[in-house]
Amino acid sequence: MVGGSREKSFPWLLVGCLCVLAAAPASAFDEAAADRVLLHAQQKLRATATNSAIPTTQYPKATTNGPWRTVANTARIDWVQGFFPGQLWFMYDHVKDPFWRSRADAWTRNLELQKEHPDIRQITHDLGFKFMTSFGHAYRLTGDDYYRQVMITAAGSLARRYNPTVGVIDCCDWNDSVWQVPMVTDTMMDLELLFWGARNGGNPAWNDMALSHALKTLTDMVRADGGTFHVVDYNTSGGIRSRGTFQGYSDSSTWSRGQAWAIYGFTMAYRYTRDTRMLQGAVRTAEYYLARLPADSIPNWDFNAPADQQQKDSSAAAIVASALQELSLYVSDPAVAQRYRNAALAMLDSLSSPTYLTPATSASPGLLLHGTAFYKTAIKPSGEDIDKTLIYGDYYFVEAVLRFKRLTPGSWFSSISFSGSVRNLGAANTGIQVVEFDVTPFSNTVDGVVGYADSSTIVTGYGSLPMTIRMNPAGFFDVRRGDTFAALVNLPYQANTTYHVRMRTDLNAKVYSVWVTPPGGSEVLLAERFVFRTGAPAIDDLGKVSLRSVRFDYDFRASNHTVRPEGAPPPVEWFSTTDFSRSVHDLGTGNTGVREVVFDVTPARRPIDAVVGYADSSVTVTGYSVLAMTIRMNPEGFFDVRRGGAFAALTSLPYLANTTYRVRMRTDLNAKVYSVWITPPGGNEVLLADSFAFRTGAPLTDDLGKVSLRSIAADGDFKVAGHSVRSVMSITSAGLGDPDLPAPEALGTAVSEEESLGGCAAAPGSALAMAGVLLVLLGAGRRSRRQS
Repeated sequence: MVGGSREKSFPWLLVGCLCVLAAAPASAFDEAAADRVLLHAQQKLRATATNSAIPTTQYPKATTNGPWRTVANTARIDWVQGFFPGQLWFMYDHVKDPFWRSRADAWTRNLELQKEHPDIRQITHDLGFKFMTSFGHAYRLTGDDYYRQVMITAAGSLARRYNPTVGVIDCCDWNDSVWQVPMVTDTMMDLELLFWGARNGGNPAWNDMALSHALKTLTDMVRADGGTFHVVDYNTSGGIRSRGTFQGYSDSSTWSRGQAWAIYGFTMAYRYTRDTRMLQGAVRTAEYYLARLPADSIPNWDFNAPADQQQKDSSAAAIVASALQELSLYVSDPAVAQRYRNAALAMLDSLSSPTYLTPATSASPGLLLHGTAFYKTAIKPSGEDIDKTLIYGDYYFVEAVLRFKRLTPGSWFSSISFSGSVRNLGAANTGIQVVEFDVTPFSNTVDGVVGYADSSTIVTGYGSLPMTIRMNPAGFFDVRRGDTFAALVNLPYQANTTYHVRMRTDLNAKVYSVWVTPPGGSEVLLAERFVFRTGAPAIDDLGKVSLRSVRFDYDFRASNHTVRPEGAPPPVEWFSTTDFSRSVHDLGTGNTGVREVVFDVTPARRPIDAVVGYADSSVTVTGYSVLAMTIRMNPEGFFDVRRGGAFAALTSLPYLANTTYRVRMRTDLNAKVYSVWITPPGGNEVLLADSFAFRTGAPLTDDLGKVSLRSIAADGDFKVAGHSVRSVMSITSAGLGDPDLPAPEALGTAVSEEESLGGCAAAPGSALAMAGVLLVLLGAGRRSRRQS
């Protein structure tokens, strides 16, 4: 560089809503493409990590088709050293090969010397870039407190650059002849070290410093149209001396990577603070960026540079592709959330194409082509690293791909904030209830719980949760029994592996039992009639569930969560018929407005020619033409969806015989459009249809009143199970709670279940708090003292 939320309405960004992203199909980027990219990354990174010409004291920065240009671990004013070890940690996270851990650790530890220095001029504002990407991942994946201690020291050093009069992190000293108290957009990324440190054993005041800087960025750096200045310089009294650029085309232009730092930075700040002003900043800057993208979704280095001075910057695209996936979890409007996700996938689709991805057989040691570090400007007429592979572009590209694989829409993710960890289940779950869900830890040392409380309870700590299922830091499942944790069987969990959990709770007797099914194994009884937590609040219903992790947000995921009374019939199974009249099931007349349908579909053979179609409650279903919405298993062996006058699909997703797929359909009965997602077994949700128009010529459809399961060749060609219809108003975008409610936790060291005194709720000043680093998401990024 230099040197459940409620989204506000922004009328001015409607133009952005109509940009290419709204129309761009959420692309060909899918699970297979993601795996291909990650395999390519492993090959390139392994070659660099075993290259004897690059010792562990040197860090890749940029390259074309030759060797990496590197910077030393002693280069305090450079900013890129964390990105290579960060990618190595990503690979360890992905495949758990000890090779990656040992290599990542070596390059990480050699950065420790940068954690502090007595001379403030030797402390860069880019410590967040250096330490969150390296030591942050190391601590998340290993739990080794050494890494945390280094991060806390580094955060204290960064806090020394905070100017309390102005309320910002002073970015640098090397340009003192020109600037007095400069703030650059890049520093938004470095704030994560302060946010995280304040919640993990450091000074709670660091949180306020970071938030103050972010608010000054929002008010003084973000223009009315959502674009950004690169530099704002203040005088020592806090007045603005100038607004301009260091790496952009002009003082009035918008440097695309600076805009990317703002989008990512505001999104990250919202994750930690749940301050809606941060969410507004993320949305404003994202809309500006999206409205100005070219057809391939990869920006030029500056949005306002003239045509004869344009050059692509793939690094900006990689940063935004990662940020938008997270931002899509926070906005409350499902259509906006999907548009952001579509936009991110379109960017990943381009970045993973031969135009931008290095060939596997090339001499280039990096991943992304066509990055621009510093284009030719009056400040630097020759520029620097133009049309190169940039290590930070590679880092955020890998992060974005890993986010794609993990941030499945509709799933719930853990939070280190108790207030952000809670999802409401309603007040009707009384008596004896059966809960089922799938849980996926993203580390072998998760310290996280899935806990339950009464609908009237305000969850402020572990003591609020009478029932708790835990993935303990020793790597095993256990369950709360009275005043301690126990388990009938020693059942380990593995990172990136999905387990099925079943819990039977008797709310009258105050006891519960828990079973866990490992993949490919049999159900294991973990707890049998364990008594509720000692001292927990009274509980008469299963009204709330909390997904709380100690060290980082997004440390585990829960999906397919259901609650039903014991003895209730299992989810209804419907079978297809060849006769339309017998294929129909009534859904009632109340399903109006925007509705979401979820069900499992299992074809009995492949191929078949069969549909699941929907019609108005007033319609008599006698043929395909009356089905306004239709999801098909076509005779070619793929899923597709009716769009107007024909069938189509954004992605070619095959189906297999005797295999169950989860289908999710969101339909807007007023706008007459619908979207469809399908999750294959063991895979991530795939967008098949995005705002497809209802069938041409179908009868007026004002409600989701009937569903037809019709197969052509034979009855029973497929079955549907667990069909449910719900209003999307009952769904929060990411299940992250209401961001308008302030988090009640004090900042400080995150406290685990074992550390909480007697199982009591955290008292003021004890440690819990809003958010940590995203799981794959620990990202940061930034520049050399002189560029980012």
